[in-house]
Amino acid sequence: MIRMKKIPDGKQWAEKLARFLSEGRRTNFYSRAEAFFSEAKQLSEMEFDGGCYLFHEKENQIDLYFFLEKEAKPEKLPALHKPLVLEQVAAAKNPPNLADWATAGFERYLQRKRLFLSAAKTAAEERTVTFAAAEEAEEILGRMEQAFEPYTSALPDLETLKKDLVENRVIACREGEKLLGFLRFGREKKVSVLWQIVVLPEGRGRGIGNGLVRDWIAWERADAAKFQLWVREDNPSALKLYEALGFLPDGRIAPVMLKKEHI
Repeated sequence: MIRMKKIPDGKQWAEKLARFLSEGRRTNFYSRAEAFFSEAKQLSEMEFDGGCYLFHEKENQIDLYFFLEKEAKPEKLPALHKPLVLEQVAAAKNPPNLADWATAGFERYLQRKRLFLSAAKTAAEERTVTFAAAEEAEEILGRMEQAFEPYTSALPDLETLKKDLVENRVIACREGEKLLGFLRFGREKKVSVLWQIVVLPEGRGRGIGNGLVRDWIAWERADAAKFQLWVREDNPSALKLYEALGFLPDGRIAPVMLKKEHI
């Protein structure tokens, strides 16, 4: 019987990962192995004929990473105590085969696509950009948790959010003292990335989302070469907003599958 086993040594597993990649195995793991060392207690593996799974346990789910030999099919997965999430980033012209994962017990959950905007194609715009305050951290995190689905939204923990607030990474829109919306962003080298944007119910229909994105572009355009974000394909209002501001698909998609049956 194939069983999951804990990974006792992150560095030892990184060596195994390097071997898998050198063998040309198909995978959905594109992070640096070192980024997982601090979370070794949340990692488990399952080896089988033709492949290996890596399980990363989080608060709401367990993320699945696979390393399959060229012709190998996904192995049936054990029952787990949390939903199992499988995300694959791929080229839209060459989407991943989801049918094999359906036979392993997964269902389609959502699909996102990546959009970009070259900073060179943005016009300089004078805007008064305001930022959320550190004391608003709990309110903002609560609003994020209400607005986003729990499995793939990459919400920050409270300490990370507080750091972002101190570093002016959360743009705010207010009416008087009342928060109507906010946008959290980050920087990956010369790419400015939109992580989350939320417009509160009382602020909808007033152009606040458009204003927040324009504030973000105005604030970052001097130092960023490109603006980037992921958007759900079943969110037409968001797609319309970004396209109106000049964002275009860059050819990358991210279908997400979910296996809900658990102990």
